[in-house]
Amino acid sequence: MKSIFLCLLIFLILSFNSFGQENFKVIKVNGTIVLKTKGVSLETGTVFNEKEDLLFRTDDASAAVINPQKGRLIITSKNHNLASASSNYLPAMYNISTRGAFENPEKLPDIFSGKYVILDRQQLVIDRAAYPMDKDHFFFLRYIYKGEEINKKLDYSGDTLIIDKKGLYTVDGQPIPSPDNTLIKLFYRNGSESMLLSEFNLIFPDTKQLGEEVKVILESMSNRSPSQKIAEVKSYISDQYGKIDQENLLSWLDKSFKLKIK
Repeated sequence: MKSIFLCLLIFLILSFNSFGQENFKVIKVNGTIVLKTKGVSLETGTVFNEKEDLLFRTDDASAAVINPQKGRLIITSKNHNLASASSNYLPAMYNISTRGAFENPEKLPDIFSGKYVILDRQQLVIDRAAYPMDKDHFFFLRYIYKGEEINKKLDYSGDTLIIDKKGLYTVDGQPIPSPDNTLIKLFYRNGSESMLLSEFNLIFPDTKQLGEEVKVILESMSNRSPSQKIAEVKSYISDQYGKIDQENLLSWLDKSFKLKIK
């Protein structure tokens, strides 16, 4: 009886491991990709076998998928041979470097460049010797809404600059869905002069949808350390959305998933 039970246990373990090795779970889809055998479109959370035939309904369609053994992969119409894919998990070491004040004023335009992601609300410590903040000295952002330029003064507390989606995307006291595009200009008001510091694309992801995507990643990394999980999430956001401030990410992960460096 014991030998039969042991054989059954081994069979179940092997079956489970085989399932984990052969199946991928969808994190995010851009465009439309259909499972040929089932006729259903891929979406966040969809599980499918690595040998499944995929139909790409749009030329530029792509999907971020993950497997516990092979890691996170991007599939496209030209690159979707998952059976031969190799692991691409990040290295085990992950350095957490807390960002302090911007001792070099030239760093500020470098940070606000390219695609820049904020998860609802971000706080940044500013070097007040270079950028004092008071009623005559402050930062503001400019974007286009319905063809008009909108200037929004940014809040601050002491030496901390605050960028809040709700306050930023409010016009005449009314919230707006979003500007005409993601292009933003960052200015610093120095008395009577306004200095353009940088132009960048400000990305506010739907944090509910992002939460579902991150949940898929974390579930596939249940045996990984918190630092490895955070590293993978940061890499994913950078790949799919844009660069993100580390402190903003750590705060959101702690609040949303109780995930933090111990």
